[in-house]
Amino acid sequence: MGKGKKKKKKGTSQSDLFANLTTGTSQTTETAPTTAPTTASTTAPTTASTTKTTELPSGVSIGNPVDRSGDNLFVGTDYREINSWYYERPWAEILADTELWRPLPFTHGIEMELIIADDNGEYPDGDEMVFRMREIVKEAIKIMDEILYEGRADFLPVPDYIRQKVLARPWGVEDIEKGFAMKIRYQLPDGNTVDIDSFARDGNVTAITYILELVTPPCEYVEELAFWASTLFLLAKNTLPSDLHIIASAINPAAKEYQRGLTQADHSHLGSFRSELEKIQAYCMIRNFLPHIIALTCNSPIINNHPTDVVKIINNRITAPNCVRSLRLKNNTTMLSNNDPKHFIPYLTATDQNAQNYFLEVVQKASLEDGRFQDVFPFTDWGTIEIRISDAQISICRRIGIALLIQTLCYKARKLLERGVWVPDVGSETIAANRKNAIERGLISLFKPAPNLTRDFLAKYDADFAEQYLGPENQPVRYMTQAVQRMFFYLKEELLELGFLYSPFLKPLLQSVFGDVSYAKPPITEAEYQLSLYDYKIKNGEDPNILYDLIYFTIEYCQDPLNNPLTGTLTLPKEMWE
Repeated sequence: MGKGKKKKKKGTSQSDLFANLTTGTSQTTETAPTTAPTTASTTAPTTASTTKTTELPSGVSIGNPVDRSGDNLFVGTDYREINSWYYERPWAEILADTELWRPLPFTHGIEMELIIADDNGEYPDGDEMVFRMREIVKEAIKIMDEILYEGRADFLPVPDYIRQKVLARPWGVEDIEKGFAMKIRYQLPDGNTVDIDSFARDGNVTAITYILELVTPPCEYVEELAFWASTLFLLAKNTLPSDLHIIASAINPAAKEYQRGLTQADHSHLGSFRSELEKIQAYCMIRNFLPHIIALTCNSPIINNHPTDVVKIINNRITAPNCVRSLRLKNNTTMLSNNDPKHFIPYLTATDQNAQNYFLEVVQKASLEDGRFQDVFPFTDWGTIEIRISDAQISICRRIGIALLIQTLCYKARKLLERGVWVPDVGSETIAANRKNAIERGLISLFKPAPNLTRDFLAKYDADFAEQYLGPENQPVRYMTQAVQRMFFYLKEELLELGFLYSPFLKPLLQSVFGDVSYAKPPITEAEYQLSLYDYKIKNGEDPNILYDLIYFTIEYCQDPLNNPLTGTLTLPKEMWE
């Protein structure tokens, strides 16, 4: 990385990185494209827009400037506070106002895995839970039926649009893997229906304990997805007995050690692609940005009530350089992709039998059933792309924000394809190396493209992609934070088209890299939030066990899907708001 062109460029070591997190020089950057339609659309234009506009959407205004000079983790210029009407509206009002719901370009369902544990973080006995889980599911069916057809004071009214898509009363079935499960029959956009195991134990978990898996139906609107995610969480809260708790974290912080299968993730399923080619190009786009998604979703930094190193907070920035951000991804090497570039999921241009065979050959699996346990899998039985990479998030808000990011990446692939442009391939070597870095250090990790990945090669496919993925010639991307910022630059036009840019659900992701968070300087994710809780307890002479905090916040952040730990005012550079 340190062999420079044109001007002298010093190689950056990990020790240099953490020094640079708190110091730096003022810098400028080339601006990202500013072309952006200001109305939401679910139909991609046949050609790229060439009309520049600075008009902001109704209800959005640009506020006070924020000084980012001297901090070399920030790219972009002229940072400003962003004031949005969307951030101020209560969830009940948003949910009821169906005329303003934002359509998704692709159907989207989320599988959300939750820890079930007692007051001490201990897992309930497996044999005992066979009976108890059946009773919990029975109660969930009863309450869900009441929510849909009678209404309950402890749940918001179900919008008519959603109720009409539920085509049968919730019912229970015995599943060989999941045990007793609650089924929801839901209407798809094409008029067909799908039966969802929406409330059950995770069928992949080992027999020693239970992970609760909540599965939303495939949704067509942002708010529809948020409704189902928050409703299923609240359903879990209402049905679990008083001696058990749901905990939203990718690893139980009280667990003594890592146990295979006992980690929690958020899995997304995207469907309704216009063609198999569009689907596989969307897969390739997601693949390119897997390290970026990992860096934004790390949320398993603590096990046995301790992080992997001391938590360092320097100038209000949670650096914690040797604290692993995703212990789930670091340890779970059998149910996801690995960091070996020779056997990392490949770039594909088709979904036919030859493509499937090539995929299996690269990842060294004998069948699609075995091969599906990857970061991204484009050959599901339902015709969807499954994305398994994200750690379970504490907040519903961030879960939906990640869904919007994935939707936008796929929509970008659709637009490129309509212009006759292939999604560029950054190569497995670059993805795998930065995947490893992001798992270890999240947004503060170094970003290192492979030596053979050149700007000229990427520019043959998409010059804007090359500029933003690697950074301009005079300001290459060096840190994962910058890589994520430039990813958002690359997607800005699509975020505006889809009406996602100023969504309250995307706000915490943007805050993670652009600021401001009221109690810490970015970069910050929910992993850093866990580390900050731990550090606060240590400094105040308290028991550093954060289990009780996570139990509390799991409920706090699911009752209102707009609520999340990253409080504060969003700031963006002009490259995002102009």
